[in-house]
Amino acid sequence: MLGVVATAAAEGISLNKAGWAVLHEGTLQPPPISKTDEQFASDNVQFVEGYADINLAELNDLFEKVGFPRRDPAKLLLALEHTHSVMWIQCTKSSRWAKLGQMLGFARATSDGALSATIWDVAVNPSWQRVGLGRAVIERLTARLVTDGISTVTLYAEPNVVGLYEKLGFVRDPDGIRGMAFQRKSKTGKALIERTNRPRRPR
Repeated sequence: MLGVVATAAAEGISLNKAGWAVLHEGTLQPPPISKTDEQFASDNVQFVEGYADINLAELNDLFEKVGFPRRDPAKLLLALEHTHSVMWIQCTKSSRWAKLGQMLGFARATSDGALSATIWDVAVNPSWQRVGLGRAVIERLTARLVTDGISTVTLYAEPNVVGLYEKLGFVRDPDGIRGMAFQRKSKTGKALIERTNRPRRPR
């Protein structure tokens, strides 16, 4: 997996009198939104921020459909509680493709709340891939992080996905920086790779 990052100079960010982050010229800018919420609404699709209304069993079902392992519900809830930003997608009208309220996609970002954030668990229901939901959820999640004043946004991507993220403003291995992950090894020396957060290509 390769590390990709969207980054900007932190000193270009300040706070206004209301305490909101102000983005100045030369800092990280929110990505353009390729398809508006109103356009998605006409397709019976809605983007939701936060985890309060997420059904953990349904989220695990989505993970399983895209090849992620199911997570322990208690640990999954704890992870969501400690996540900076959660963005998920739901269906707003029953059809032959989805039920009313069904989760169609998901992504989240952990962060220190000031300097950096990392995007994880990007998943789109296979039946709803290739219609722009993956791109849309990344655009909105990244925009939220940038608006919060975070100056470095990173994620891990498999080689066949890097081109997609580059189109969304991410840079491959900036200044030679490589993403690394600690792995346990068996007695034979073979790495025991945990697939918990292994990203898949959003559609």
